[in-house]
Amino acid sequence: MILKEGEVVFEVPDKLTVTKKDEVFYNPRMKTCRDISIAVVQAFLNLYHKKDKFYIADALAGSGIRGLRYVKELNFDGDLKVFLNDINPIAYEKIINNAKLNKIENIEVYNEDANTFLSRHFRFFNLVDLDPFGSPSPYIDQAIRALVTRNGLLCLTATDTAALCGRAKKSCLRKYLAYPLFGRDCHEFALRILAGYAMRMATRYEIALKPIFCHATDHYVRVYLVTDRGAKRADKVFDMLGYVKDVNGIKMVRKFEEGYEKGFSGPLYIGNLYDKALVEEALKIAEERGFGERVLKILKAIRGEAEIDQIGCYDTHQIGKMLKISVPPMQNIINKLREMGFKASVTHYNPKGIKTNTTLKNIIEAIYGCIKGE
Repeated sequence: MILKEGEVVFEVPDKLTVTKKDEVFYNPRMKTCRDISIAVVQAFLNLYHKKDKFYIADALAGSGIRGLRYVKELNFDGDLKVFLNDINPIAYEKIINNAKLNKIENIEVYNEDANTFLSRHFRFFNLVDLDPFGSPSPYIDQAIRALVTRNGLLCLTATDTAALCGRAKKSCLRKYLAYPLFGRDCHEFALRILAGYAMRMATRYEIALKPIFCHATDHYVRVYLVTDRGAKRADKVFDMLGYVKDVNGIKMVRKFEEGYEKGFSGPLYIGNLYDKALVEEALKIAEERGFGERVLKILKAIRGEAEIDQIGCYDTHQIGKMLKISVPPMQNIINKLREMGFKASVTHYNPKGIKTNTTLKNIIEAIYGCIKGE
């Protein structure tokens, strides 16, 4: 069947189960993710990449829709080229046919194992995108090696949220060398574990990775990290890693150098997950291009989160249960906190979650203030 997503018309098998059994893998539910990718990568190009070439690797391309959308929808004055790869020979043929269908020429298509493909392009790509069925961990090492060492962009999607969100702890330890945290804000901790794992892997090559954007949506998490080179910069990465424990919604943080203690999650990234300027630019691009309401809602929530340096969030449902009260509407609580002089925002991954730069005590005060109508 012929479908259209963004500016790309493409062919996929008539029967889709969205499993590994499919002749060629395509997941229509990931359209939101791909829309956000276009906005974020375009923002990155607008703000931080003024060079004459921009080479993109879509190492696990499936139907090729992500890579083909990059070719068609990214605006760049220089040499923009996308290298699409998939180990499935049927997918390989489908990508070539879909490129012809869209009259796309500035691509190269490969039919190889992803790690083989990446290893043959050492320090070649400006962007490597890993969007696997499951965990990206088997491919991260070669993805880092395939990136330019300064201002390269590593984009990682993980759909193994059972592991990253704490429902399969041994799986998380095996894949990401970290203990997960199961709770109301487990999706943020999933993002922090994934980012932290990639950052640790990069340090062995004297490369420092820094998160500039991420989101947790539906069944997946996705992070964007930028490369910088040098042993001293790589050493500083460990200052931004640590362990976190949740005690009734309050987060206790241990530095990486202090080591693991039972009951803590990590190691994971403990800094701000966002580049504020990039978030603003991505939202502007999404609005200008008429992306769907859901994309805009996610980006607007993230704009609020980016202003607040808080690990995790306060879950108002959990607070209401603890206090045995009916919690007022979220926006009322956020407005009250702002009236009190604090920053506050709803989280994009939990509609009942609040990020703020104040304490639980002040949040409870704001909730009671809303109830009393003060």
